[in-house]
Amino acid sequence: MKQVCIIHGGSTFESKNDYITYLQALELDYNRLLYRPRWNNWLGETLTDFEVLLPSMPNGSSAKYNEWSIYFSKIIPFLQPNAILVGHSLGGIFLTKYLNEHSNIVHFKKVILIAPPFNDETEESLASFRLPDDMSRLASTADEFIFFHSRDDTVVPYTETNKYLELLPNAQATFFEGRGHINTPTFPELLDEIKK
Repeated sequence: MKQVCIIHGGSTFESKNDYITYLQALELDYNRLLYRPRWNNWLGETLTDFEVLLPSMPNGSSAKYNEWSIYFSKIIPFLQPNAILVGHSLGGIFLTKYLNEHSNIVHFKKVILIAPPFNDETEESLASFRLPDDMSRLASTADEFIFFHSRDDTVVPYTETNKYLELLPNAQATFFEGRGHINTPTFPELLDEIKK
């Protein structure tokens, strides 16, 4: 059976103190506490002819690249060579960095990155998730790279995807209007791309 592995987003901080300061200043919005359907669960319900893996990466609200890397290395043996990887937001830059570092170990059919940052830190720090200067090994880790981003994304500027396209000239990108950071209940374009 075909596989899709989705790596969710998260937040990261330069230090534990920065994280504590963030928590102290955080103002909760009641509506964000309510259940909201998300496209990743919708995909799991819709892709009945795929195994959809939805791992919970460690400490998503104060993520550390090293911890995510250790955990993802334990997932790799379960993935088939024709697996499709999907990374949203911080999950996208994580996959990019991880694949570049492990280019001699892993190769996938397709990597789909949704609203991934590319070292832009105007809104939030990327801390340990920052990409290295040498990203030359990334292209060899998948047959295809696909990007989705909305031009009105207030979390990760859509121009970050253009930086990936410079790095991966054979990649394909779709830009939307009015989808924000793409935390939508459904995602038909992603579904179509996975089924191709």
